[in-house]
Amino acid sequence: MVVAALVPPAVTACGTGSAHPEPTVESALSQSPVADALYRCITDRGWTVTLTSDGGIDASSDTIPKEQYDRYLADTWACNSEVSARFPVDDRQKHLLYGAELAERDCLEAHGYAVDEAPSLQTFLDGYESRAWSAMASSDVARLSQTMAESEWEAINRSCPQPVPGALK
Repeated sequence: MVVAALVPPAVTACGTGSAHPEPTVESALSQSPVADALYRCITDRGWTVTLTSDGGIDASSDTIPKEQYDRYLADTWACNSEVSARFPVDDRQKHLLYGAELAERDCLEAHGYAVDEAPSLQTFLDGYESRAWSAMASSDVARLSQTMAESEWEAINRSCPQPVPGALK
């Protein structure tokens, strides 16, 4: 019988000079290991972003040049895929996320932003792995974010926080 110990990617070994180095765990940056992993992935790709207190990733036109925005989005989606593989979202979380996205949609609309029609629950669940729907990403806020004042972006994210998959209760 072979027994294997799985070491999560967040655990690294540091050299202590002994034959058996002690593992150390990366320090938590927020209360969400999912948000921490996404933040680390995006910053490892060279982007300057901020991890907000609510576990969101904040990027601005000050740090993401307009001509590099498509590349930033591609890197963000790639990181989302990597993080999703490390922190799979179970059916319960997907249902909670759908409800949270609908609440965010209502909030954005209440603040005067247009948001595309939400998919049905079944469509959301069916497309989650390949094309997850997000209220923020399908809103005027996403379309205006490149020219929006930083204070306005922060205010709408405080008022209508973006749900973090895998971190909902």
